[in-house]
Parts: sequence; C-alpha cells; structure tokens
Amino acid sequence: MDRKRTLTLLFKTSAYLLVLLGIVHIALSPVFFRRFGLDVLWFAGTGMGLVFLGNLNLLVQISKRNGFYMMAVTSNIMGLLLMVLILLMNPAPQAWIGVVLLVILMVGSIMNYFSTLKKMINQEETDIKEREQNSAE
Repeated sequence: MDRKRTLTLLFKTSAYLLVLLGIVHIALSPVFFRRFGLDVLWFAGTGMGLVFLGNLNLLVQISKRNGFYMMAVTSNIMGLLLMVLILLMNPAPQAWIGVVLLVILMVGSIMNYFSTLKKMINQEETDIKEREQNSAE
C-alpha cells in the first residue's frame, strides 16, 4: 500500500473513530448524570460536537473541494483546542483518545488542503502554458 492510501485510510479511520467516540459520549450521559439538567445537556452536546466534527471530516474527504478543506482545518483546530482543555481539566482516557484522533485529523486535513492547493497551482500553470502555445500558433 502506498503512502497516500495509508494516510487516507488513517484519516478516514480517525474520523470514524471520532464519530464513534461522540456516540459513546452521548450514550454514557445518563450513566454519569443521575438527574436531567444543564450538565447532562453540555455533556451530550460535546458528544454531538464530536460526531459532527468526524462527519465533517468524512464529508470533506469525499468531496475533495478546496474550500471545504479550510473549514475542516479550522474546525479541527478548534476541536483540538477544546479537547486539550478538557484533557487539562479531566485527564481521562477518552480525552487522550480524543486528542490523538484530533491531532491525526488536523494534520491530515492540513496535508489534504496543501495537496489540493498544489494540484490547483499545477493545473493553473498547465492552463497558462496551453494558452501560450495556442496563442503562438
């Protein structure tokens, strides 16, 4: 398996695992909180945020549109910052897992963004050369 396919597989796997982590987070809300209240909603809302972030990364990976990569990069950076704060407040195993997954997704989304940008620049250079050749004829 070549390097690009390996990185793509790692990226997709991390996104799916982040979605799974969010679902487990939501499912465990009633276990950690005996009474329904604002704390339960914030806890479950964090799980929903993880699900949305994982799905956003999967959607961007499928669409391969340059503008979407920037949304994924900024969302992953914000998600990582939040997860690091959670880790500092509560160094539980799930927080460590979240940080690792978000680091992988952040690095992967940045690499995908620059790869797409490089392809666009190369395509533009090719188009310019073709136009110059056509105008010279």
